[in-house]
Amino acid sequence: MQPRHGDLSGQRIAVTGATGFLGTHIVEELVERGADVVGVVRTPEKGAWMEPWGVELRRADLFEAEALREAVRGCDAVVANAALSVRGVDPPWEDYERANVGGCLNQLVAAAEAGVQRVVLISTVGVYRVRPFLRMDEDHDKLDTPGEARWSLSALTTNWKYMLSKRFGERQAWDLAAERGLDLTALRPGPIYGSRDHKFTPRYKAHLARAVVPAPTFKAPHVHARDVAVAVGGSLANPVSVGRAYNVAGTSVSPYEALCAMKEALGGGGLVLPIPLPVWVAYDDSAAERDLGFSSRPILEGMREAITA
Repeated sequence: MQPRHGDLSGQRIAVTGATGFLGTHIVEELVERGADVVGVVRTPEKGAWMEPWGVELRRADLFEAEALREAVRGCDAVVANAALSVRGVDPPWEDYERANVGGCLNQLVAAAEAGVQRVVLISTVGVYRVRPFLRMDEDHDKLDTPGEARWSLSALTTNWKYMLSKRFGERQAWDLAAERGLDLTALRPGPIYGSRDHKFTPRYKAHLARAVVPAPTFKAPHVHARDVAVAVGGSLANPVSVGRAYNVAGTSVSPYEALCAMKEALGGGGLVLPIPLPVWVAYDDSAAERDLGFSSRPILEGMREAITA
């Protein structure tokens, strides 16, 4: 369990995409901080298991302006978490643009029209022009074109359309926040894993089901979902975060290290063979550690939690 960085008792906080992977961890964190949480989702039935926590579920789609506005009305803050991120299929650019640019702005517009001034936006470190062998901070250069996104090192782990659409969405969110007088914080997590994950964790498990598992030693960020959720809570609890973006990328570890950690957590698996690739990518999380109480748990601890569900 990560240390708390501010109590949220008495705060009513709306979380969009509350039944998704990261959304469920954000909801759990905010509830434990004492907040009254409103989950804004397309299918409330999927979140019925959270109702014993006291979570109120309200139905709204990102493209239903009136429903979205009414879903966040009466809240003190909105966590704009809902976005398009899929695995196994590759939707066209237009789908990503509609969800992660248009849908992102719709969440902020709904907050503004409902009289909710405080917004925390979930972005991604995929917005950066990645440079290896450098701990990139929040001022590092950002992506601007499809060509940059396609050939970014981040594209090894993340769909380039997702990265670029999130970049455009965040950039326009800052403009809209200035125009509407919203108190915005943007969080930029690295690739996220943890319980209820439908991407990285199942993929690693599938690899370990093989007799021999070749694994590169290239190091890239891995961040546990609950650690990102801690940063969300810390943002809402600390006014200094208003108007700022924060990296919450997590510790850089290789697929080899991650697979070895999961194998230990599971108590067995295939033979993991390191494939030397002496390259690393890392992000500077120090501002989030200072202001938000963020810290990235060791990969073994994270994998032990991740395999629980």
